[in-house]
Amino acid sequence: MLSLVGRYAGRNEGGTVDVRAAFAAYKRVMDDNSRALEIITDMGETMSGGYLFDIVYLRKAYSDLAASVRVSLKDFNQLTARSYPALTRAFEEIDEHIESLVAGDARPLERLTVRFEEITPAMAREVGGKNFHLAEIRNRLGLPAPDGFALTIFAFEEFIRHNQLGEAIASLESDGDEPGRRRRLRERILAGSIPPSLESDLNVALDWLRSRCGGCNVAVRSSAEEEDGFFSFAGQFETVLGVPAETAAVGDAYRRVAASLFSDEAMAYQRRLGYRPGSLRMAVGCVAMVDAAASGVAYTADPLGGDDSVMVINSSWGLGPSVVEGTADADRFVVEKTAPFEVAQRTLGRKETMTALAAEAGVREIDTAGDRRHAFSLAPRDLEDIVHKALAIEEFYRRPQDIEWALDANGRVVILQARPLRIERAAPAVGLREAAEERGPHEAGPGQASTAGHNVLLHNKGNVVQPGAVGGRVFFASSPEALEEFPRDAILVARHDSPRYARVMPYAAAIITDAGNTTSHMASISREFRVPTVVNTRVATTVLKPGAEITLQAGEDGSMTVYEGIAREIIDEQHDTFLKLEELYEFRRRKFVMKYITPLNLVNPFTDDFAPENCRTIHDILRFIHEKSMRELIEASRHAERGPALKRLDIPFMDNIHVIDIGAGLAAGAGDVIGVDEVASVPLRAILDGMSFPGAWRKGGVPISISDFFTASMRTGSLLEDVDINLAVISHFYMNLAVRFGYHYTVVDCFASQRAASNHIYFRFLGGAADLSKRLRRIEMLEIILDHLGFASRAKGDLITATITNISQEETVRLLDQAGRLMAFTRQLDAMLTSDGAVKEYAQKFIEGDYELFG
Repeated sequence: MLSLVGRYAGRNEGGTVDVRAAFAAYKRVMDDNSRALEIITDMGETMSGGYLFDIVYLRKAYSDLAASVRVSLKDFNQLTARSYPALTRAFEEIDEHIESLVAGDARPLERLTVRFEEITPAMAREVGGKNFHLAEIRNRLGLPAPDGFALTIFAFEEFIRHNQLGEAIASLESDGDEPGRRRRLRERILAGSIPPSLESDLNVALDWLRSRCGGCNVAVRSSAEEEDGFFSFAGQFETVLGVPAETAAVGDAYRRVAASLFSDEAMAYQRRLGYRPGSLRMAVGCVAMVDAAASGVAYTADPLGGDDSVMVINSSWGLGPSVVEGTADADRFVVEKTAPFEVAQRTLGRKETMTALAAEAGVREIDTAGDRRHAFSLAPRDLEDIVHKALAIEEFYRRPQDIEWALDANGRVVILQARPLRIERAAPAVGLREAAEERGPHEAGPGQASTAGHNVLLHNKGNVVQPGAVGGRVFFASSPEALEEFPRDAILVARHDSPRYARVMPYAAAIITDAGNTTSHMASISREFRVPTVVNTRVATTVLKPGAEITLQAGEDGSMTVYEGIAREIIDEQHDTFLKLEELYEFRRRKFVMKYITPLNLVNPFTDDFAPENCRTIHDILRFIHEKSMRELIEASRHAERGPALKRLDIPFMDNIHVIDIGAGLAAGAGDVIGVDEVASVPLRAILDGMSFPGAWRKGGVPISISDFFTASMRTGSLLEDVDINLAVISHFYMNLAVRFGYHYTVVDCFASQRAASNHIYFRFLGGAADLSKRLRRIEMLEIILDHLGFASRAKGDLITATITNISQEETVRLLDQAGRLMAFTRQLDAMLTSDGAVKEYAQKFIEGDYELFG
């Protein structure tokens, strides 16, 4: 309290606070915040894809934004007497990172290795996307993930310098990256030596890792710049599994991963996305292997159509490659994302083979035992565990995720990787589906002629990965070498799916495979390149003939048909926007900056995560400032200086609400006793309108039992400590109302200006006359209603606190009217909540506008 008083124009006689000074300070912070949010909005709109912008705009816009945030922080620190020094540090860290991105001269992290537990957001680019995300899952979410460390971009550059490979890499751009040049470069990387400095750091890092996992082997994995970011790079770079945790073995694996940056498939992928040849750099992850009983992939939404009410999980016995490389027909589960997590679909895969660790090093493909082929690889409890962990990751990143997991020997679900899930939204496919329905393509079965006059070769076989309608000649990929002969605009038909096919995706009309699954690496890339793809047809290589012309129609609803010949009328109805502006490299590079500005991660102020240390974006900084500034103002109003400024509000339904006007809250010339028509405060008028709404305020009381009466008598003293009089501190746009109704009291704090970014409502309710069980039921009822109104709330005992921010003045007034009705409706209601069933009954009555308690 003393520190609070000291913040605003000194301590007044009697220990009260100059609330006018506090309000002025709060108003300054909100104005600063609003300016910053307006700049963020403008940047978001400009960089959304509808406008062209250049680096000059980006520098100017961010410079203005950073200046606004600094002013906001200065005023916030004054308002809170510097109670949150970690917030300034969080901003400085984010600001430094954004500045380096905007300037294009990010200061390198001059460390060769970094343990996952040491990785911070500022290191994201230097350790690569895959390493960074796994570190976040460990460090911030606390989910099980393997021990490991990153070999950084700096280590890669050191390796390139040490082996004098810079000129060869640069020649890929200047002289062309033809296959022979790439092959020679890969050979030089594979023959390169590990620099002494890197070997020394690798020794130390492996000593540490062995101390954590005993005699484990490790996985050496790619983690290139931007990998698992805007694009997945799924399966484009080499991963070496089962590597002994020794420096020589890891060094060998490191060279293989680094060389894969220049593989034919990876270079084709990079060219397709607009990367300059040789511009991408490779960080590498060294991760303790999980000897998995089962492994797989979880999509936290259905990538085909975007249904985010379910999760799609593929699983097979053993290690993950059989699932992510599409070599096994995996089990497939579609699970609802809300409790009790019902399995909506369950499909048993054949799982003829599985991947296992070899005895000494590496992995091997083995036949799956007969009884396991016919059994699901996940038990219900494992499924639920995966769903829980995947939901936590999705909530953290606030978008659907593609998650690799493993079930270890102890039955524990371990997270191996997480990246954004690309979803094919429904819009482009609606026209296709509607046209298909009009045309009736499914009326004809295989061997029959469709209404368009084309024989149907395949119908509803397999799983659609990417919808679309295309025609072309069939090309059989019998081996990786055969891809050298792949003709432009052909339809690739293969037995298995494989990320190797990425090299021909820029030229492929479509892909159809006998085996594979919708969560494989190839499936991810097909969606990125929007190549119509169907996997797991089981018969494509049998039915379709090399060189034959066919038309594939893959629907967003999961249907598929392959017609004989080129069905031009079907293809012409497909309007594919193949490459959008936002996918161009230069555009994407600048937009990457917004990742550290726009996302809001601090959502619920009642969780432990709502802390300066967890601010990851500029938006998080501003959200924290808004919430804590509001709390400061509430405290200041609670201890407001009263004196001669105190007036009494004369209203017919309630006695003795006293008012302190700190600025245009009352009509000019208002006397000591004021009527409702003299209230000029927007929020106070709104809540009075709600309290006096016909039927909401009951005349008389409700029956109270003897035991409830004694309970209430015992609680009166403690309540009086919080609310000695009913008091409203108001201005034209502000109100802090603290009122006691019998044995419970309510605090409503609100700012309702014409600037939505500055507005908030804070609602607090405590106490009651009845016994504890009835009071708790009233809190539960309030929680249901406040959630329905859009508040974030937290209940503890017979106290509930709820807030809502960033709302228009019109919406604020509407919610205050509802809050007023709620305050009136719930008076003494606890005494009537004699059963758990009454909670939902009365909550529903209020939501429907039925305020009659005895009907």
